Amino acid sequence: MGSAIARAGMTTGASFQKVPKEQLFVSEPDPRMFGNPSNQRLPTWTNTNWLKSRFHFSFAEYNNSKRSCYGSMRVMNDDLVQPQRGFGVHSHRDAEIVTYVVEGELTHKDSMGTAETLGAGSVQFMSAGSGVSHSEHNLHPERPLRFIQMWFDPRRRGVTPNYGSLDGQSIDCTNKWFPLVSDVEGGGGSGGGIKLHQ
Repeated sequence: MGSAIARAGMTTGASFQKVPKEQLFVSEPDPRMFGNPSNQRLPTWTNTNWLKSRFHFSFAEYNNSKRSCYGSMRVMNDDLVQPQRGFGVHSHRDAEIVTYVVEGELTHKDSMGTAETLGAGSVQFMSAGSGVSHSEHNLHPERPLRFIQMWFDPRRRGVTPNYGSLDGQSIDCTNKWFPLVSDVEGGGGSGGGIKLHQ
């Protein structure tokens, strides 16, 4: 399981650089940091810690000046969350956040009144703007949750917070590129309905 990061600026178009998982920083924080009970040794768990997060760029306890961001993308984390664990209520401000659910179910609740559970292949986005609080959990009793989360710097600070999602069943991207995200001000393609201030 590696990751591909687009590398733009070439006259022949974009290319990709594969970053092997062995080169990614691995974070396994204490469960109490996010409001979780102690880790359990259960046959349904696929990791000994409640969270295994692979960081592509400097984030939290990882600081690498050679991997601080990619253009406006400042976070790209590959998170594995064990059953009935998650991230308790926390706040964001001035960040455009996109999350792709690789496997399992992600339950989101926020201060805008949104509450939903998304399955594999689904995408959610949140413009934190002037400030929003939310939680993200894997409420399934047996299955792990894996998702890729990306944070982008917004074009403007203090925009009105916004949330939206796309059900994975409605996205036809088998063996082809599919534009999931575009600019809220236009000029970036269809974006699959996800519009960011970027």
